[in-house]
Amino acid sequence: MRNASRKSFSLACILLAASLCQPPVAAAGVYEDLRSAVENDQTSEIAKLLARGADPNTPDERGNTLLMVAVRHKNAKLVDLLIDAGARLNLRNKYGETAIMLASYNGLYNIVEKLYVKGAEINHAGWNPLLYAATTGHPKIIQLLLDGGAAINSTSENGTTALMMAARGNHTDTIKVLLKNGADPNIRNESGGTALKWAVSREYLNAAELLKSGGAKE
Repeated sequence: MRNASRKSFSLACILLAASLCQPPVAAAGVYEDLRSAVENDQTSEIAKLLARGADPNTPDERGNTLLMVAVRHKNAKLVDLLIDAGARLNLRNKYGETAIMLASYNGLYNIVEKLYVKGAEINHAGWNPLLYAATTGHPKIIQLLLDGGAAINSTSENGTTALMMAARGNHTDTIKVLLKNGADPNIRNESGGTALKWAVSREYLNAAELLKSGGAKE
């Protein structure tokens, strides 16, 4: 009888260990349902899934969180819902992007403001929200970020500034805002490029004149 009990106990331990090693199928299913709901802007369904314990910070294969997906869908209500559910604001995807960087790139002023107020980082090294907003030309967001303390002459890993990106895109209104706030037009990136050189090489004459009036040297 003792041997039978021991065998039974050992079998139970093996089965328990095996069950603990199994992937959390139910949790994975909830997460997939949650991602699908976010992509389809199903706010009420998202609220239900979050209430069931779905983790809003689980990334996909590219490191994109649900908050990033909500930003890409330009859905401020979903952003609110995910933040309230504990979404971490400064997680990065495999490209080094944060939710506020994506919002800045897409010109989503209200979402940028919301994320900043909630504590999203705007002044980190490398590509940052300011450079992203300048790339696509969003002067209002540029001013918001600068008012929040973003370093106007911050650079990407290769030395590119927000002013260079604004010049590259021929975003004259953005150039004006950056110069007005003290952007240095004579910073060079690691290849020796400047904002003026980029504007001239692309024959953006108005942008080039703005830069020269702001102190850019040939």
